[in-house]
Amino acid sequence: MNSTFLLQTNHDVAMIEYGVAYFLIAFPLIPLFFVIMKAIQLKCRESPNITYILMNMVNFCQLGQAFSHLISGPMLILPQLLIKLDVIVRIIGCVMNSLWIADFPLMTLLAVTRILIFSNVIGSNQFPILIKLILCSIITWALFLIIAGSFTQNFLLVTPGWDYDFTVSNAETFATLEVIISFACLSMSYVSYISMVYLIYAKKNTVGCVHSRKNEISILLQSTFVTTYITIMIFIWHQSLFSMVSFIDMDNQRNQAILNCCLILHCYVNPILTLVCNKSIRNELLKLLGIRKGKPYNNGVVSKLSSIHPTETSPN
Repeated sequence: MNSTFLLQTNHDVAMIEYGVAYFLIAFPLIPLFFVIMKAIQLKCRESPNITYILMNMVNFCQLGQAFSHLISGPMLILPQLLIKLDVIVRIIGCVMNSLWIADFPLMTLLAVTRILIFSNVIGSNQFPILIKLILCSIITWALFLIIAGSFTQNFLLVTPGWDYDFTVSNAETFATLEVIISFACLSMSYVSYISMVYLIYAKKNTVGCVHSRKNEISILLQSTFVTTYITIMIFIWHQSLFSMVSFIDMDNQRNQAILNCCLILHCYVNPILTLVCNKSIRNELLKLLGIRKGKPYNNGVVSKLSSIHPTETSPN
């Protein structure tokens, strides 16, 4: 009888619809990230590159977010189960939010690393101690957020979306820190990619930059789209801190559900752009799926743009 009670569906039809939508949107992300991360791992094994490692760390953070969104669907459909597993669901929410926050400095570190490689400051197969220290700091901060959030239970599924539980004393502080970190990292990432566009343009007549114009446009469009998309979501999600978006009624459950769907769709941006703009990883994925036969490894010249959109070129 108790198990039957827990499996009772929500009387609110809208919540069932939102739950089904979350599940259907998030589910394809799991296999998508799996094959892309595997393809990047295989490519890194073939041609060691620090950017591949950082790319997979970003993918791991977004995979964790996708998994959390995936299970939030059934929780909306089965509200009694949500009540029963409230503590566990809050912990999952804290993990998801911590990975969302860690995503930003990781993307910034990836952008800066690409510039350093392109500028010949470091080699693509090097892992400088400074980058290791920054990476350790990001991981430590993420673990702290997970532990602190899980202990204080400061994040919850408010149905139909996720948010900080502002009845918890430290929730507002963590929410403010999240906004500061997010915008600081977004700004640094965007400036880094704009700088990269300039560097490519400045070197467009060198051997490694034959297709520089295409790369300039590609990088500029990617960085602009991602920065704009995420910035809009942050403004709306933290509406209490930004009065200029108060015209959007976030007390409306439909608007909350739309925002949550946008958060899930955000997880598609990175893997899709990776496949569209990164030919070497796209080819590795096709080989992994058996669509394209693998070619014998040729230790040829690697393009200077390999740290941005890795592409192997034949030796002269």
